[in-house]
Amino acid sequence: MIIYGTEPYVMEESRKRFLAAAHERAGGEAEIQSFQKDAVAATVVESFQGSSLFSSGTVTIWYDCPFLPLKRGGRSRSKLTKDEQWFLDEARRLSDENSLLFYSKGKMDTGSAFFKALKPMADVVAAEAVTEKTVMPYVTDYLKGKGKRLTSRAVAYLRALFQTWGDISLLYVFSELEKLCITVPDSRKTVDVADLQDLFAGTMEKNLFTFMDEFLRRNGEKTLPFLEGLFSRQDAFLKNTGYMLSRLRLLLAYKELRRAHAGQHQCEQILQTINKGRSVKYVLYHLQKVASYWKIEELESCICQIFTLQLHIRRGTASPADMGPLICLYCR
Repeated sequence: MIIYGTEPYVMEESRKRFLAAAHERAGGEAEIQSFQKDAVAATVVESFQGSSLFSSGTVTIWYDCPFLPLKRGGRSRSKLTKDEQWFLDEARRLSDENSLLFYSKGKMDTGSAFFKALKPMADVVAAEAVTEKTVMPYVTDYLKGKGKRLTSRAVAYLRALFQTWGDISLLYVFSELEKLCITVPDSRKTVDVADLQDLFAGTMEKNLFTFMDEFLRRNGEKTLPFLEGLFSRQDAFLKNTGYMLSRLRLLLAYKELRRAHAGQHQCEQILQTINKGRSVKYVLYHLQKVASYWKIEELESCICQIFTLQLHIRRGTASPADMGPLICLYCR
């Protein structure tokens, strides 16, 4: 088996399933032998071809095997070395009682000659980084295992929340969902938006989501406490203003569409295109609630001023701290 990728939770769960299957094939607790990147290939072969004095089978794990390089750019090596060919020949003689696992952290070069030759003999798990577009099936499957399901509004809420995230750690997401399952009564099988409000509390992503929610309502009292944490650092400033601008542009587009008497379905289609193909069901529901707080001219002015501030920061004539007074201009 080959397990590689950048999502630790998926990789570790796959490793556990592999070991469980290996023990079952061995008819009991198989002996596990692990090797690191610098291991000699002949020693690894000796491990998975040998037998154990204490069990009926062996499990050999080769971490970061040098025959399976990570993708670094450039062309993949198209020919096998003599050592690689010899190793493959030996791997083909792997007995049913023994198991062999290649485990590499990172994006593997799947175009390499060794990977292509090994792939037909092995199950492959590519644990790619979880993104806003791929996280929801993990969430729904996890809750299903706990006997819970999300309402349609809760699904839309989480989709909108995850759009503020860069990297998504499944381990962190599941730890928060575990807390959720503890607080929701066992007798209740559905999870609604109200149940999700306290999830991911304190993270920058959740703070950004809450900040934008209050800013679009022009609530200065609840907006201002978030300013320093979200906009004081240069790296956070760029990311968070990007999200802020995306929401303001969506609201502006929504108001322009409504002024043009566009229907609900047409609004959703156009806004989804503006939102780079992401679902806008919850966003649209939210925009309908906050649209009355803004005039089109105010949105255009706010967007323009944020762009102008970004330009001045690049020129060195302004700083991220100037975001605070700008936000105050549009709060009540």
